[in-house]
Amino acid sequence: STNEELCGMMKSERTCAEELLVSLQDVVWENLQQGDGNRVSSEASQQWDLVVKFCKIHGIELSTVYVKECARAEDWLQFIIQIQTHNFRPEQVNSALQDFSPTLQDHMLLAFENLHFLPSSSMNRENMERALPGAASRERQSHDTGSGEPGLAAGGVFHVLVQYQENASTAGFVLAEAVRLQAPVLSVLAACLKDISVVQCLCVWLITSLDKDIRAVATAHVEGLLHDHQWDLQDLSLLWKTLLSKQKSKILLLGFQLFLKGCPLIHMLEVYELCMEYQNHSDARQKLQDFQKCLLDLKSAAVGAWNLLPVPWLESHAVFILELMIQQCHTHYEIGKLLHLFADTEDILISTGPDVKKLCVLSQILEGTCVTIDCTILMHYSPEALQQECSRVLQQLQDRGAFLQARKVAELAQLPVDELVIQEVLQDQQILKAAGHWQRNPVRVDFWKKCHESFSHNCISTKVASDFFLAQAHGVPDSSVAQIDAVTERHLLFTLAGHWLAGEDSVPPEDLESLEKELWVCRIAQQTLMQEAEALGFTVSPQSPARGWLLFHSVAEQFSLSRLAALNTSQYLSITELPCQDLSVSPLTETERESLSFLVGQLLDKCCIHEASRVCHYFNFYHKDLTLLLYCRALAAGQVTSSQLPPDLQSVLRSRDSSHGSAGALLRRLQSASSWESCPPSDDQVLKDLEILAHECVHGKNYCLQVLCLYNLSQELLCSYSELSTQDARQVLEAILCSRQPRRCEKAQGFISTQQMEARVVAELVSQAVLRELLEVCEGSGYKEDFNPGREKQTFKQLAKLCADPTLVGIQALEKLISVPYGELSCTVELLIFAHDCFTLTCHLEGITRVLQAARHLTSQHLAANDEHALMVRLLTGIGRYNDMNYIFDILHRKHHFEVLMRKKLDSTGGLMTALLDYIKRCHPGDSEKHNMVALCFSMHREIGENHQAAALTQLKLIESQPWEESLADIAALKTTLMKVLTLLIDAAESYRKESCVRQALQCSRLTKLITLQLHFLKNSDKRKLINLSSDHLMDCIIALPRFYQACIVAEAYDVVLDWAEVLCQKVLIKGDFVYLEEMKQQQLLKASVFEDISRKFRSLPSNALYAQNLKKLLSCCDDIAVYYKLAYENKFSDVIDLLLKKPQTSCCLNDMLGS
Repeated sequence: STNEELCGMMKSERTCAEELLVSLQDVVWENLQQGDGNRVSSEASQQWDLVVKFCKIHGIELSTVYVKECARAEDWLQFIIQIQTHNFRPEQVNSALQDFSPTLQDHMLLAFENLHFLPSSSMNRENMERALPGAASRERQSHDTGSGEPGLAAGGVFHVLVQYQENASTAGFVLAEAVRLQAPVLSVLAACLKDISVVQCLCVWLITSLDKDIRAVATAHVEGLLHDHQWDLQDLSLLWKTLLSKQKSKILLLGFQLFLKGCPLIHMLEVYELCMEYQNHSDARQKLQDFQKCLLDLKSAAVGAWNLLPVPWLESHAVFILELMIQQCHTHYEIGKLLHLFADTEDILISTGPDVKKLCVLSQILEGTCVTIDCTILMHYSPEALQQECSRVLQQLQDRGAFLQARKVAELAQLPVDELVIQEVLQDQQILKAAGHWQRNPVRVDFWKKCHESFSHNCISTKVASDFFLAQAHGVPDSSVAQIDAVTERHLLFTLAGHWLAGEDSVPPEDLESLEKELWVCRIAQQTLMQEAEALGFTVSPQSPARGWLLFHSVAEQFSLSRLAALNTSQYLSITELPCQDLSVSPLTETERESLSFLVGQLLDKCCIHEASRVCHYFNFYHKDLTLLLYCRALAAGQVTSSQLPPDLQSVLRSRDSSHGSAGALLRRLQSASSWESCPPSDDQVLKDLEILAHECVHGKNYCLQVLCLYNLSQELLCSYSELSTQDARQVLEAILCSRQPRRCEKAQGFISTQQMEARVVAELVSQAVLRELLEVCEGSGYKEDFNPGREKQTFKQLAKLCADPTLVGIQALEKLISVPYGELSCTVELLIFAHDCFTLTCHLEGITRVLQAARHLTSQHLAANDEHALMVRLLTGIGRYNDMNYIFDILHRKHHFEVLMRKKLDSTGGLMTALLDYIKRCHPGDSEKHNMVALCFSMHREIGENHQAAALTQLKLIESQPWEESLADIAALKTTLMKVLTLLIDAAESYRKESCVRQALQCSRLTKLITLQLHFLKNSDKRKLINLSSDHLMDCIIALPRFYQACIVAEAYDVVLDWAEVLCQKVLIKGDFVYLEEMKQQQLLKASVFEDISRKFRSLPSNALYAQNLKKLLSCCDDIAVYYKLAYENKFSDVIDLLLKKPQTSCCLNDMLGS
């Protein structure tokens, strides 16, 4: 029993203890089973500690029941904790391992290969030292070394505490003793006392926990004895910086956890350890975010926030640890990781320190390159230092050819990229040369184009780009084999250099002129080479195979300097500084002068008068046509008179009588081309002189035409030629369009052709003129009294035709819709109509679609919403696409304003009338009233007749849809319906007669008679059916009718040709109704064939004396004696034959016939 076992244990019987152990184990298992039922857990381990202590106290072998249960449960963690906590013997561990699964057993055996087991006494000593690390180590050190330094002797702690209690000392006494005795545990105990600062306790604990060397550095600022010093935040700051600088973060972390639990800096110390010791940046990021959250709570004075240290102090020391972490990194990889970590967090701590976001981006850019960030910038940071560092890095990357990274660095630091871009294109050039592709003209052309595009894209300095192309131009080698290619390439580079130089602000004109002169030297050399090649029999035309130089020439044309305003000054159009005719002053050779003369002639033909004059000034070259043109301009401007012209030109004017005929022809040609309204006055001597000089000109005749046009225009607009010629062509054309002269379109067309204006510019000006005129004639949603849509439509069409592509005018008109003032709905409508007319001229389907979409939007959002029915009709009829704009019909019909479509003169083409009727038939087929209203409005009698006829036939179909007996049941309703049908048919016949539709009118008339006959029978209580008869019952109905005229009515109504022989056979031959025969004789002539058919039918009938008698009487009505005799003979009517032979009127004829 248990009592016996306990008594046995008192006698130290080992067997009793082992037996009692079994009972204790059973009790523990039962206790665990009554709890949560979990046999292996931390709670279960705590309860099993009682069993293990029992074994240790009584000196029996430790129980392995629990560890074996852990092995069976595959819980290796609890297994290891248990065997290490209680120091099981190796053989016990190996035995318990057998209960693991084979795989897990192998892992455990591998882990326990080097496991060392300590005796119980050693384990207890180790646990004690772990509890008091500072004191135990120092005591052991003092004991081992035998030094005379003060240490914590046995019972020293209790001695200090007793002395504190007996003397009623302050807490500072305990701290002083802790420093004197180097006992950290006393500072921990002091923190539990009253009237003591936690900061003082923390400082003392840190001082007493440090080794001698570090403690000396940390307390170097303390004057006097350490145990007499009053510790404060300044001391804690020095300790913080010293320990972190010495990388003693663990002591700081332990101290803050002991004394300042909840302090935000604990997170920062954890960040330091995670990054500097474990390189665990993901967990460090979370800790840094936790610190920032705590700091925000402190700043917002959140409830429950930690507040033992001031926030500024916390911030400054957090910044210190962040900066120190970067400085303590040993590799650039670690620096990059830290910068990336700090850049991902909010700028709460380091807003006043280094710009970690920029540094992080810079570090990421430099990844994979040999260029690194200078770490000194981290210790002495400033924006200027960062800028200088980026400049240094940029230069190194550029030198190494890492242009992509260099461009990113320049973008980051906002550094100029001029030199970078230049070096990049130069490297590309070297690559092309090394690969052997540079000798090909297309490759070089593409390269220069890419250089220009790269400079434009990177927005480099215009001066740098110009200098680059200029240097490249001077570096083009002269080649005797492809000399024309070299000259043309140099010309292209000079052109690009001038193009970029012109983009510079306030560039001196002399620089541009000097560059243009270099450019023209190349052009003259090119033309000279071409002439020499042609002289040798070579063809250097655009169609020749050796036309690689044309690639350079075509690109140069895109960047021509001829249109620069800085070069096209009025001084070069002056006649006072024209080059003289002395060839000796020109620096050109004779061949070069010929080439230049040819080129200047080309310029004059293109009306490039400014450029031609400049070129002649550059080379002091005299050109006759240029001189003539400039004097023409001066003469038109009134700067000179005829008597002030040079002698050679005066001689030309004096010979005008001999050449008057040809000069007059030229004038008429010019006037016809420019479409002037009337011939100039005969006494206008200036115009006559201009005409003669123009006839004398070889090159630049079109410029003469421009001078003549502007001179005439200046006379009509009452302004000077000089004033008009200085204006832009746009302004002159705008003035012409605004003049409202009767033939302004013709004058504008002449001006456009002479000035060779672009279609896009003309389209814009025309659309502006149309909008301006529309705003003058439109008033809100109405029009002024003098507005005539037809006249304005023609005027606007003429304006649209001024543009070579009216589609552009339509597009511009649509774009001008946003310029229409709000509320000017009529102007918007007219502008849409005008745009549609423009697109219609060119059949531009896309433009027409855009107009229709805009019209629908305008109608739904503005016109319909404001009940602008008249404007809707104007929009509909103006565009004229009725099938695409049926929605306007719907709106007007829904709002009961359909009648506005029936006003006079809305549409002269007839399209509206057709569209209206088609709309009614499709969308409102039962609305005959509206159909008739539209038809009457447009005098459409045929459509009215068709509508009436269709309505009548519909009523007849309704009658046919039910049996005739059911219709007769309500005979009054039937009569009413038939009367309605009769009325509709009478109206239809009348409408058809007005439109001369004879066939339809007769058809309605016949149906009218049929309906009338049907009503007649119904009135007389005759219920026979005449309407809606099928072909099978038609003949029976006709035969059943008592009167001949009734049969005729039915036959005509159904448009059938009756077998009258059959009718007469039934009515006369069989029934003996000779009254019917008499009516038939009165209405039509009985033909002989009818009698023959009746005779044949008689012979097929059964023999009947009455039938024979009726036939004899019927045959007596036959006027043809021969047929009469023949039929009587065939039917063996001997009495009829004798009568015919004896009768004087027939006997002679029959005897002659029988005799022949």
